[in-house]
Amino acid sequence: MTEREKWELGVAAVKDEFAAHSPSLGGLIKNCAAEIKSCKESLHQIGSGVAAAEICARCGGECCKSGKNHVRAVDIVVYLNDGREIFTPSFEREICPYLDDDGCLMGPEYRPFNCVTFICEQVEGLLDAGEKERFYAVERRLRVLYGEMEQIFDNRFRYGILSVCERQPWLASAGPPVEAP
Repeated sequence: MTEREKWELGVAAVKDEFAAHSPSLGGLIKNCAAEIKSCKESLHQIGSGVAAAEICARCGGECCKSGKNHVRAVDIVVYLNDGREIFTPSFEREICPYLDDDGCLMGPEYRPFNCVTFICEQVEGLLDAGEKERFYAVERRLRVLYGEMEQIFDNRFRYGILSVCERQPWLASAGPPVEAP
């Protein structure tokens, strides 16, 4: 199975789960997704305060080389919750498939956990003690929120979208295993 096929299968499975969630969970998903976005925006603002984007551009995205497995179901759920169209990665690129010539395909509030919480030594060294403390506090809160969202979906999608197909072979068949009554 190609990376593209894994992506499409994984995204379709998350869309199905999202569409089938209990209406009673709708408010919980909406609130959790909003707080996830808020945390990601806060992390981006912290990085912007020390011109992290310029540092990353000069670096050329060394940290992005292994990014293909970073997008998780939670990230897709946040897109779906906002009614946004899911982006199309380019698995032909040598670097992260979620980058194009203009940068990341996702806005800062939609980027994967690993991408928004990774902070290289060069960027971290520019943060004062208060901002560094704030960064790691927001990172911890974001980790909790991802866990809460994963629990809503019974942890069936804990891994990156591409890994889901390998770890959960039922996706390639008729759907999730059905429990006996």
